[in-house]
Amino acid sequence: MLTEFRRKLGKLKDRLERRVESMSGAKRREPGPISEGDREFMLGWIMGKAADEEVIARARAGAGLALIDRACAARPSNALLCAVRAQYLLDDEELIEALFHAERAFVLGRLEPLSALVLVRARAASGDPAGALEIVPAALENARRMQAHAVRLEICEAWRSLEPGSVEPLLEEARTHVAANEFEAAASMLKKLLADAGPNFDALMLLGATYQDLARNADALAAYLQAVEAKPANVDALCMAGLCAGDLGDREKADRLVGRACEADPASSFAQYSLGMLRMEQERIDEASALFLGARNASRGAPWAGPLEPRLAAVPARDIGSPDWATARFKLEHDVEQLEYLRSRGLVDASVDSVIAGYRKALFDGRLPAKIYDMVGLEPAEHPLLAATYKMPVHAPDPEPPSGALANPALAWAAIEDGYLAAEPRHAVVDGLLSAQALEALRAYCLESTLWNDLKGGFLGASLADGFAGRLLLHIAAELRAKLPRVLHDKPLRGLWAYKYDSRYTGIGVHADPGAVSLNFWLTPDAANLDAEAGGMLLYPATAPAHWSAQRFAPREDEIRAHLVAKGAKAIKLPYRENRAVLFDSSLLHESDAFRFAEGYENRRINLTFVYGAPAA
Repeated sequence: MLTEFRRKLGKLKDRLERRVESMSGAKRREPGPISEGDREFMLGWIMGKAADEEVIARARAGAGLALIDRACAARPSNALLCAVRAQYLLDDEELIEALFHAERAFVLGRLEPLSALVLVRARAASGDPAGALEIVPAALENARRMQAHAVRLEICEAWRSLEPGSVEPLLEEARTHVAANEFEAAASMLKKLLADAGPNFDALMLLGATYQDLARNADALAAYLQAVEAKPANVDALCMAGLCAGDLGDREKADRLVGRACEADPASSFAQYSLGMLRMEQERIDEASALFLGARNASRGAPWAGPLEPRLAAVPARDIGSPDWATARFKLEHDVEQLEYLRSRGLVDASVDSVIAGYRKALFDGRLPAKIYDMVGLEPAEHPLLAATYKMPVHAPDPEPPSGALANPALAWAAIEDGYLAAEPRHAVVDGLLSAQALEALRAYCLESTLWNDLKGGFLGASLADGFAGRLLLHIAAELRAKLPRVLHDKPLRGLWAYKYDSRYTGIGVHADPGAVSLNFWLTPDAANLDAEAGGMLLYPATAPAHWSAQRFAPREDEIRAHLVAKGAKAIKLPYRENRAVLFDSSLLHESDAFRFAEGYENRRINLTFVYGAPAA
């Protein structure tokens, strides 16, 4: 395969070099001179003492193309440097040679965002707009995946010049601003696009979502309603408008819009989920649970019942490029442990033994990355039992809530509210949150249910939208709200998720939650915690800045750390305890404390988060 690649690359090089010589009448120019200091720097770079980015920065600081030429000569297969070389040549209007190096950079590094961008530019400058447009989708996909927002914006700029009458490059540019948390810029751009081009469904939907990111729900609803006018039967538009109306307190309009979505597509996962959110707000708990589980069934199928063997024979088609198929070592290890746990308790039959063996085989696949943050789509044909069961509701019970109180009736709930409302920052620690029977039922639900489908880099998530929504959970959420009326009376449940951790890895990084009040709850027995003074939460007396958005608190971690330093925010350390909850203002920054838990499936650290109410504007 490598030989064939080199052969193709050599042919491309020969062909383009012949074009250079035939069209210019001369061979390519020799590299210019560089200083003694640049020579010493290059020697250090070759020895691994400097990164490629430092070479590029030094070139831009004055060393120029001559330095890049020599770097490319030293490492001819370096796609990034080859792309930078092509850009220098484009700037010097040496189009033929620029095109040669741009094509070469793209062959060497199709996944390098800059390589694709420079090839788009080089083809366009060389009079090949169709060839340039051909590269745009791959260029954008690479930039999105790598979160290379600046490069993505430059690709959009090149795309606009190639198709000046199209709104698609403008929409992609707005999406890029959203991805970069530049919500005001995105909103301004979308408003101008709509003013210039008239109603556009995609632009209206994106504008509505952007206004929600800015906690401007009235403006968001107006945008979504215009989208509904443009496409009256579109489920996404109807649901988003309905949920937004619900956030604004217009229950009648919310029900009407989401009801229309359910009529338009009764099997829609999103329509059922949206109606479930409305029913939860209306305290129609069992209906809400049925709708949430129906949404899960629509996307993943109903829970498996009866003998497993017939289900294992029906292997579904798997898209190797789908993010939902991608896996990682820590996910497969968890699933092996969980299937063994279910098998040992007779909750699944003996046919699952072959599935466990299939997962163990996948753990030895050479394509499986060693790094916990890296995921890969394994070849489904080589792992048929993985393909048949991965992220499926193999065992997904919906237990009846135990009789009696779920929230601990012995707690002084009014005093808990007093403490929360008086605290600065606003928070309260609640020990013994659940009754003994509720705690036992919830622990069994989390250990048994095969719904830990969100890979987070060393830990797994389960969410309301993906089936973490049984009657037990929702009745707990509703009862907690009833127990804390002064804090939660006007704040319906907005989000519910759980995380299950591997004892070898770290927890979730610093962040804020998309709501008004959060309740974080720990489930695993204290005996599993090897450090009783740690393992819980670090809560900071600092909120996320408004420009990080009310919905997506997602800047880089170094930005968050710098913000905390600037605020002089010292962490409040809240140690782990079984059945302990922390009630806090959702906008407060917080993170998992370092933890050490014992090995073994039942010892995995599990925490749940209930989020109530909409974020403050």
